[in-house]
Amino acid sequence: MIAIVLGVLLSFASVAGAAGYLWSQGSDAPPPAPGLPAVWPGKDGELPRRVPMPSGEMLAALPAGSSGHVLCQALSEQRWEALLGGATLREVRGSVCHLVTESLDVSLRLDNVPATLRSPQSVAVSGRAAEVESSGTVNARLNVHLVDDAPSGEVHPYLRLDITRYAVTRPGLTLDDLATSIARDVINATMAPGPDLPAQGRDAVIAMRVTEPVPGYGIQDAPWPVVSWQLCTQLAKTMGTSPSATKPRFDGRCTVRTVQAALTDDVTPRAYPDTLAGRPALITDEMVAVKLDESSSQELAFTGTGRDLKSLAETVLPALLGR
Repeated sequence: MIAIVLGVLLSFASVAGAAGYLWSQGSDAPPPAPGLPAVWPGKDGELPRRVPMPSGEMLAALPAGSSGHVLCQALSEQRWEALLGGATLREVRGSVCHLVTESLDVSLRLDNVPATLRSPQSVAVSGRAAEVESSGTVNARLNVHLVDDAPSGEVHPYLRLDITRYAVTRPGLTLDDLATSIARDVINATMAPGPDLPAQGRDAVIAMRVTEPVPGYGIQDAPWPVVSWQLCTQLAKTMGTSPSATKPRFDGRCTVRTVQAALTDDVTPRAYPDTLAGRPALITDEMVAVKLDESSSQELAFTGTGRDLKSLAETVLPALLGR
Protein backbone atom coordinates (compact mmCIF):
# COMPACT_ATOMS: atom_id res chain seq x y z
CA MET A 1 0.00 0.00 0.00
CA ILE A 2 2.84 2.42 0.87
CA ALA A 3 4.50 1.72 -2.46
CA ILE A 4 1.25 2.43 -4.30
CA VAL A 5 0.73 5.73 -2.48
CA LEU A 6 4.31 6.82 -3.15
CA GLY A 7 3.93 5.90 -6.78
CA VAL A 8 0.78 7.96 -7.17
CA LEU A 9 2.34 10.98 -5.44
CA LEU A 10 5.49 10.79 -7.57
CA SER A 11 3.36 10.51 -10.68
CA PHE A 12 1.42 13.67 -9.81
CA ALA A 13 4.62 15.52 -8.94
CA SER A 14 6.03 14.63 -12.36
CA VAL A 15 2.85 15.73 -14.12
CA ALA A 16 2.81 19.03 -12.21
CA GLY A 17 6.40 19.68 -13.19
CA ALA A 18 5.68 18.86 -16.81
CA ALA A 19 2.64 21.15 -16.84
CA GLY A 20 4.66 24.08 -15.50
CA TYR A 21 7.36 23.50 -18.14
CA LEU A 22 4.78 23.35 -20.92
CA TRP A 23 3.26 26.63 -19.75
CA SER A 24 6.64 28.34 -19.78
CA GLN A 25 7.32 26.99 -23.27
CA GLY A 26 3.86 27.85 -24.62
CA SER A 27 3.37 24.34 -25.98
CA ASP A 28 0.13 23.31 -27.69
CA ALA A 29 0.61 19.60 -26.92
CA PRO A 30 -0.96 18.33 -23.68
CA PRO A 31 0.96 15.70 -21.70
CA PRO A 32 -0.58 12.22 -21.40
CA ALA A 33 -3.70 12.09 -19.24
CA PRO A 34 -2.95 10.51 -15.84
CA GLY A 35 -6.55 9.40 -15.24
CA LEU A 36 -8.24 9.66 -11.85
CA PRO A 37 -5.85 9.14 -8.91
CA ALA A 38 -6.09 5.83 -7.10
CA VAL A 39 -5.71 7.49 -3.69
CA TRP A 40 -7.96 10.40 -2.74
CA PRO A 41 -7.78 12.90 -1.15
CA GLY A 42 -4.11 13.45 -1.93
CA LYS A 43 -1.30 14.29 0.45
CA ASP A 44 -2.22 17.29 2.64
CA GLY A 45 -5.74 17.25 1.20
CA GLU A 46 -9.11 16.72 2.89
CA LEU A 47 -12.58 16.06 1.59
CA PRO A 48 -14.81 19.15 1.47
CA ARG A 49 -17.08 19.49 4.47
CA ARG A 50 -20.64 20.78 4.52
CA VAL A 51 -20.58 24.59 4.80
CA PRO A 52 -23.08 27.46 4.45
CA MET A 53 -22.98 29.51 1.27
CA PRO A 54 -22.25 33.24 1.63
CA SER A 55 -24.07 35.93 -0.36
CA GLY A 56 -23.42 39.47 -1.52
CA GLU A 57 -19.78 40.46 -1.07
CA MET A 58 -19.23 38.15 1.90
CA LEU A 59 -17.39 35.55 -0.19
CA ALA A 60 -14.35 37.84 -0.04
CA ALA A 61 -14.37 37.81 3.79
CA LEU A 62 -14.28 34.10 4.54
CA PRO A 63 -11.79 32.65 7.03
CA ALA A 64 -8.89 30.98 5.24
CA GLY A 65 -9.83 27.60 6.67
CA SER A 66 -13.34 27.89 5.25
CA SER A 67 -12.83 29.39 1.79
CA GLY A 68 -11.61 26.22 0.04
CA HIS A 69 -14.57 24.27 1.38
CA VAL A 70 -17.02 26.94 0.23
CA LEU A 71 -15.51 27.05 -3.28
CA CYS A 72 -15.55 23.26 -3.61
CA GLN A 73 -19.12 22.98 -2.33
CA ALA A 74 -20.45 25.96 -4.30
CA LEU A 75 -21.66 23.61 -7.03
CA SER A 76 -23.23 20.19 -6.73
CA GLU A 77 -21.33 17.09 -7.78
CA GLN A 78 -23.55 16.84 -10.82
CA ARG A 79 -22.88 20.45 -11.86
CA TRP A 80 -19.12 20.07 -11.44
CA GLU A 81 -19.19 16.97 -13.63
CA ALA A 82 -21.28 18.71 -16.27
CA LEU A 83 -18.85 21.65 -16.36
CA LEU A 84 -15.67 19.56 -16.34
CA GLY A 85 -16.96 16.84 -18.65
CA GLY A 86 -16.76 13.73 -16.51
CA ALA A 87 -16.29 12.15 -13.10
CA THR A 88 -14.77 14.75 -10.77
CA LEU A 89 -12.92 14.41 -7.47
CA ARG A 90 -12.78 17.33 -5.05
CA GLU A 91 -10.42 18.06 -2.17
CA VAL A 92 -9.36 21.06 -0.09
CA ARG A 93 -5.70 21.88 0.39
CA GLY A 94 -5.39 24.66 2.93
CA SER A 95 -7.48 27.46 1.41
CA VAL A 96 -7.50 25.97 -2.13
CA CYS A 97 -10.28 23.98 -3.78
CA HIS A 98 -8.63 21.33 -5.97
CA LEU A 99 -10.56 19.28 -8.54
CA VAL A 100 -9.40 16.57 -10.92
CA THR A 101 -10.97 14.58 -13.72
CA GLU A 102 -9.32 12.02 -15.98
CA SER A 103 -8.00 14.87 -18.13
CA LEU A 104 -8.22 18.11 -16.09
CA ASP A 105 -6.61 19.59 -12.99
CA VAL A 106 -8.41 22.69 -11.61
CA SER A 107 -7.62 24.91 -8.61
CA LEU A 108 -9.65 27.79 -7.19
CA ARG A 109 -8.66 30.13 -4.40
CA LEU A 110 -9.41 33.52 -2.89
CA ASP A 111 -6.37 35.77 -2.75
CA ASN A 112 -5.18 39.28 -1.92
CA VAL A 113 -3.51 39.74 -5.30
CA PRO A 114 -4.31 38.50 -8.80
CA ALA A 115 -2.06 36.05 -10.58
CA THR A 116 0.48 37.71 -12.87
CA LEU A 117 -0.62 37.01 -16.43
CA ARG A 118 1.62 37.45 -19.49
CA SER A 119 -0.92 38.44 -22.15
CA PRO A 120 -4.36 38.56 -20.53
CA GLN A 121 -7.66 39.15 -22.25
CA SER A 122 -10.18 41.34 -20.41
CA VAL A 123 -13.57 39.70 -19.85
CA ALA A 124 -16.59 40.15 -17.60
CA VAL A 125 -17.66 37.35 -15.26
CA SER A 126 -21.10 37.82 -13.71
CA GLY A 127 -20.71 41.57 -14.11
CA ARG A 128 -17.25 41.67 -12.50
CA ALA A 129 -13.99 42.67 -14.15
CA ALA A 130 -11.81 39.69 -14.96
CA GLU A 131 -8.82 38.70 -17.06
CA VAL A 132 -7.97 35.35 -18.58
CA GLU A 133 -5.14 33.81 -20.57
CA SER A 134 -4.29 30.39 -21.90
CA SER A 135 -1.19 28.62 -23.14
CA GLY A 136 -2.24 26.66 -26.19
CA THR A 137 -4.47 23.75 -25.22
CA VAL A 138 -2.64 22.97 -21.98
CA ASN A 139 -3.13 25.72 -19.39
CA ALA A 140 -5.47 28.59 -18.51
CA ARG A 141 -5.49 31.15 -15.71
CA LEU A 142 -8.19 33.57 -14.69
CA ASN A 143 -8.51 36.41 -12.15
CA VAL A 144 -11.83 37.90 -11.08
CA HIS A 145 -11.96 41.13 -9.05
CA LEU A 146 -14.73 40.39 -6.55
CA VAL A 147 -14.82 43.53 -4.37
CA ASP A 148 -13.25 46.98 -4.26
CA ASP A 149 -12.24 46.73 -0.59
CA ALA A 150 -8.52 46.77 0.14
CA PRO A 151 -6.92 43.36 0.75
CA SER A 152 -6.17 42.40 4.34
CA GLY A 153 -5.97 39.39 6.60
CA GLU A 154 -9.76 39.13 6.45
CA VAL A 155 -10.55 40.45 2.96
CA HIS A 156 -9.42 38.60 -0.18
CA PRO A 157 -10.68 40.58 -3.19
CA TYR A 158 -9.66 38.19 -5.97
CA LEU A 159 -10.84 34.80 -7.15
CA ARG A 160 -8.03 32.96 -8.92
CA LEU A 161 -8.52 29.91 -11.12
CA ASP A 162 -5.90 27.64 -12.72
CA ILE A 163 -6.53 24.83 -15.21
CA THR A 164 -4.15 22.24 -16.62
CA ARG A 165 -5.45 19.93 -19.37
CA TYR A 166 -3.82 16.57 -20.08
CA ALA A 167 -5.97 15.48 -23.02
CA VAL A 168 -8.34 17.28 -25.37
CA THR A 169 -11.58 15.38 -24.82
CA ARG A 170 -13.89 18.22 -25.98
CA PRO A 171 -12.19 19.88 -28.97
CA GLY A 172 -14.85 22.58 -29.33
CA LEU A 173 -14.35 23.88 -25.77
CA THR A 174 -11.45 26.29 -25.26
CA LEU A 175 -9.75 26.57 -21.88
CA ASP A 176 -10.56 30.29 -21.78
CA ASP A 177 -14.26 29.48 -22.07
CA LEU A 178 -14.03 26.68 -19.51
CA ALA A 179 -12.28 28.92 -16.96
CA THR A 180 -14.89 31.65 -17.48
CA SER A 181 -17.78 29.18 -17.13
CA ILE A 182 -16.41 27.74 -13.87
CA ALA A 183 -15.84 31.19 -12.36
CA ARG A 184 -19.31 32.37 -13.44
CA ASP A 185 -21.11 29.44 -11.85
CA VAL A 186 -19.11 29.62 -8.62
CA ILE A 187 -19.65 33.38 -8.29
CA ASN A 188 -23.37 33.08 -9.00
CA ALA A 189 -23.66 30.43 -6.28
CA THR A 190 -21.64 32.29 -3.63
CA MET A 191 -22.40 35.95 -4.41
CA ALA A 192 -26.17 35.88 -4.83
CA PRO A 193 -27.88 39.16 -3.86
CA GLY A 194 -26.91 39.96 -0.30
CA PRO A 195 -24.98 42.33 1.97
CA ASP A 196 -21.94 44.37 0.98
CA LEU A 197 -18.85 44.23 3.14
CA PRO A 198 -19.36 46.73 5.98
CA ALA A 199 -17.19 49.82 6.28
CA GLN A 200 -14.57 49.62 9.02
CA GLY A 201 -14.06 52.38 11.54
CA ARG A 202 -11.40 52.80 14.18
CA ASP A 203 -10.07 49.46 15.49
CA ALA A 204 -12.00 47.69 12.69
CA VAL A 205 -15.36 48.43 14.38
CA ILE A 206 -18.36 47.94 12.07
CA ALA A 207 -22.01 48.97 12.33
CA MET A 208 -24.14 46.49 14.25
CA ARG A 209 -26.64 44.35 12.35
CA VAL A 210 -28.83 41.95 14.33
CA THR A 211 -28.10 38.53 12.83
CA GLU A 212 -29.52 35.25 14.04
CA PRO A 213 -27.39 32.12 13.68
CA VAL A 214 -27.88 29.98 10.58
CA PRO A 215 -29.59 26.72 11.65
CA GLY A 216 -27.20 23.83 11.42
CA TYR A 217 -24.13 26.06 11.14
CA GLY A 218 -24.18 29.05 13.49
CA ILE A 219 -20.88 30.91 13.27
CA GLN A 220 -18.99 27.96 11.81
CA ASP A 221 -17.44 28.80 8.42
CA ALA A 222 -19.30 32.13 8.26
CA PRO A 223 -17.66 35.30 6.87
CA TRP A 224 -15.87 37.39 9.49
CA PRO A 225 -18.43 40.23 9.76
CA VAL A 226 -21.32 37.75 9.97
CA VAL A 227 -19.52 35.99 12.83
CA SER A 228 -19.21 39.32 14.67
CA TRP A 229 -22.89 40.17 14.18
CA GLN A 230 -23.99 36.74 15.42
CA LEU A 231 -21.73 37.00 18.47
CA CYS A 232 -23.05 40.47 19.35
CA THR A 233 -26.67 39.41 18.83
CA GLN A 234 -26.39 36.47 21.22
CA LEU A 235 -24.27 38.28 23.81
CA ALA A 236 -26.70 41.20 23.89
CA LYS A 237 -29.62 38.82 24.55
CA THR A 238 -27.81 36.95 27.31
CA MET A 239 -26.32 40.03 28.98
CA GLY A 240 -29.58 41.99 28.87
CA THR A 241 -28.40 44.90 26.77
CA SER A 242 -29.39 46.48 23.48
CA PRO A 243 -27.65 45.26 20.31
CA SER A 244 -26.81 48.90 19.61
CA ALA A 245 -24.66 48.92 22.75
CA THR A 246 -22.42 46.16 21.41
CA LYS A 247 -19.20 46.66 19.51
CA PRO A 248 -18.73 44.23 16.59
CA ARG A 249 -15.42 44.25 14.73
CA PHE A 250 -14.80 43.15 11.17
CA ASP A 251 -12.49 40.30 12.21
CA GLY A 252 -14.91 38.04 14.09
CA ARG A 253 -14.89 39.80 17.47
CA CYS A 254 -17.60 41.34 19.61
CA THR A 255 -17.24 43.35 22.80
CA VAL A 256 -20.12 43.91 25.20
CA ARG A 257 -19.22 45.95 28.26
CA THR A 258 -16.17 44.21 29.74
CA VAL A 259 -16.57 40.90 27.91
CA GLN A 260 -15.21 39.93 24.49
CA ALA A 261 -15.95 36.92 22.31
CA ALA A 262 -13.58 36.22 19.42
CA LEU A 263 -13.41 33.59 16.70
CA THR A 264 -10.02 32.55 15.33
CA ASP A 265 -9.07 29.93 12.76
CA ASP A 266 -5.27 29.92 13.16
CA VAL A 267 -4.92 28.80 16.78
CA THR A 268 -1.75 26.95 17.72
CA PRO A 269 -2.85 23.37 18.53
CA ARG A 270 -3.56 22.95 22.22
CA ALA A 271 -5.23 20.56 24.61
CA TYR A 272 -8.91 20.92 25.48
CA PRO A 273 -9.26 19.02 28.76
CA ASP A 274 -12.82 20.19 29.46
CA THR A 275 -16.20 20.02 27.74
CA LEU A 276 -18.74 22.78 27.24
CA ALA A 277 -22.02 22.46 25.33
CA GLY A 278 -20.76 19.12 24.09
CA ARG A 279 -17.61 20.61 22.55
CA PRO A 280 -13.97 20.29 23.65
CA ALA A 281 -13.03 23.29 25.79
CA LEU A 282 -10.29 24.89 27.84
CA ILE A 283 -11.69 26.61 30.92
CA THR A 284 -9.61 28.87 33.16
CA ASP A 285 -10.34 31.84 35.41
CA GLU A 286 -9.29 34.25 32.63
CA MET A 287 -10.61 32.52 29.49
CA VAL A 288 -13.00 29.98 28.08
CA ALA A 289 -11.91 28.56 24.71
CA VAL A 290 -14.11 26.17 22.73
CA LYS A 291 -13.14 24.12 19.67
CA LEU A 292 -16.11 24.44 17.34
CA ASP A 293 -15.64 21.40 15.13
CA GLU A 294 -13.27 18.46 14.87
CA SER A 295 -12.79 19.00 11.12
CA SER A 296 -11.59 22.61 11.41
CA SER A 297 -9.22 24.75 13.48
CA GLN A 298 -11.89 27.30 14.42
CA GLU A 299 -11.94 28.27 18.09
CA LEU A 300 -14.24 30.62 19.97
CA ALA A 301 -12.74 32.30 23.03
CA PHE A 302 -14.45 34.33 25.77
CA THR A 303 -12.40 36.74 27.87
CA GLY A 304 -13.13 39.64 30.20
CA THR A 305 -14.25 40.53 33.69
CA GLY A 306 -17.47 41.05 35.62
CA ARG A 307 -19.19 37.89 34.34
CA ASP A 308 -18.93 34.16 34.92
CA LEU A 309 -17.36 33.33 31.54
CA LYS A 310 -18.16 29.63 31.74
CA SER A 311 -21.85 30.29 32.41
CA LEU A 312 -22.00 32.93 29.69
CA ALA A 313 -20.34 30.67 27.12
CA GLU A 314 -22.57 27.74 28.06
CA THR A 315 -25.67 29.88 27.50
CA VAL A 316 -24.77 31.32 24.08
CA LEU A 317 -22.95 28.32 22.57
CA PRO A 318 -25.96 26.27 21.40
CA ALA A 319 -27.21 29.11 19.19
CA LEU A 320 -23.70 29.94 17.98
CA LEU A 321 -23.27 26.29 17.00
CA GLY A 322 -26.49 26.42 14.98
CA ARG A 323 -28.48 24.12 17.26
